[in-house]
Amino acid sequence: MTAPDPSIPFAAELAVALRAAAGAAELILDRGGAANVRQKGRADLVTEVDEAAERLITERIRAAFPHDRVVGEEFSSAQVHAGRRWYVDPVDGTTNFVHGHPFVCVSIAFCDDYGPAAAVVHAPVLGEVYHAVRGGGAFRNGNAIRVSTVAEPSGALLATGFPFKSGKGDLDAYMRLVAEAIRATHDVRRDGSAALDLAMVASGRVEGYFEIGLSPWDSAAGMLLVTEAGGRVSGWAGDTAPPLHTGRVLATNGRIHDWLAGLTGAHAAGL
Repeated sequence: MTAPDPSIPFAAELAVALRAAAGAAELILDRGGAANVRQKGRADLVTEVDEAAERLITERIRAAFPHDRVVGEEFSSAQVHAGRRWYVDPVDGTTNFVHGHPFVCVSIAFCDDYGPAAAVVHAPVLGEVYHAVRGGGAFRNGNAIRVSTVAEPSGALLATGFPFKSGKGDLDAYMRLVAEAIRATHDVRRDGSAALDLAMVASGRVEGYFEIGLSPWDSAAGMLLVTEAGGRVSGWAGDTAPPLHTGRVLATNGRIHDWLAGLTGAHAAGL
């Protein structure tokens, strides 16, 4: 991929994110240390690749922007919601990665006080690199992407993730929501990577995505992809803080957003 045009907003941040994600993607493809798996919690896995990739990304960001905060899943997962900061998920979809399932990506988002400003989602096994900057559109492998034009829920394909981690939500209640969503649409997909689910909304491959229990490094990059591709991102009904704070995300092509907000809102109290 060619270097970003230096005249676009946040070109320097985007260039660093692209290079750092590419370096981490090489580690994913090499799979060195993939078999050395630890459990942070029930079904919450980490490998040597996760840790090596986060170190690589952090070093490259700090070399270019030494005063910025880096908030990563493995080593620096403090709650930081202000100032210049980077949200880093070195291997989004670690369980997929451990099992050799291809839905794995590197997710990097640069944020300022207005929210996500530059984003990269690099899926090396799929051969896809998504990027976006605030006000500059969203792209896959250098080509502009847009959300779909499907306007009826009955013709929509949705994506979600399950609250499998302890304390992230009631799984049984969530499955009742998923069941209702399946009955109302073409189907619901669960790919195991929030960043890639959001990229799928941005590229028009699915019409909507909903999930709870997310961390900022899971969703920040993908949220920018969706909005820059013409879609809509919000919290769930009743939320008083933004999705990066609550971990509750709705993202759609815009046309089915109110419907999906109503559906999820009807189940929100039980989750």
